Amino acid sequence: MDDSTGPRTLMLLGGNEWCPGAEVPDSWWLARAARPEVTVVTSAAQDIPDTQVSWAAAYFKELGGTVEGCLIQTREDAADPRLLEQLGRAAAIYLCGGDPGAAQAVLVDTPAAEVLRSAYHGGVPVAGSSAGAMVLGEDCLLPGQDFALRPGLGLFPAVVVPHWSGAGRRWTEMASRLGREREVIAIDESTGICWDGQAWSVRGPGRAVLVTASGELEVGEGRPSPPVE
Repeated sequence: MDDSTGPRTLMLLGGNEWCPGAEVPDSWWLARAARPEVTVVTSAAQDIPDTQVSWAAAYFKELGGTVEGCLIQTREDAADPRLLEQLGRAAAIYLCGGDPGAAQAVLVDTPAAEVLRSAYHGGVPVAGSSAGAMVLGEDCLLPGQDFALRPGLGLFPAVVVPHWSGAGRRWTEMASRLGREREVIAIDESTGICWDGQAWSVRGPGRAVLVTASGELEVGEGRPSPPVE
């Protein structure tokens, strides 16, 4: 794939994927694909990958799209030529939510990660929800490992904190601490922060904010760094 062509499209959803409320960001994202065909990467959903694909299929059918699952559940899967070929021909790639630790352990530093980055740079719309959004960043926050930071897939330089409007005290404290030393984007459920190749916008019913040393700054008033080129 030629990674120098195509407008680049990235969407980070704050969670609650495949549910009513997220149609606005998801419709925007799907419309930017060459074909309305969504490939769902299920690495974060270790227990219910097939269920995630079924939910996604029912949801995107209402938006005029079709879905196929790319069940990359292990690091061996992330080097499987059959799955790499499937990922490489995707029209749009969506990383589902679940466990960010599982997504990070399965995907980072694998052939699948290289194919995904190449697809994004070639103009294939990429999205992630909750854990899927978290692992797309340069660093991924792992709540199951005492909120350690581990390398992510590196598509953008910020740390993502999803489910922001309902985040518990430990999450908000961690976001505030991290916000003193690095870029932190906190996103409400059903809400997407969307990159169109030139700028970020917020779509959906909730908020997306930069968490800084001085407090929260609405995306728009504050401008997150662009994705890594």
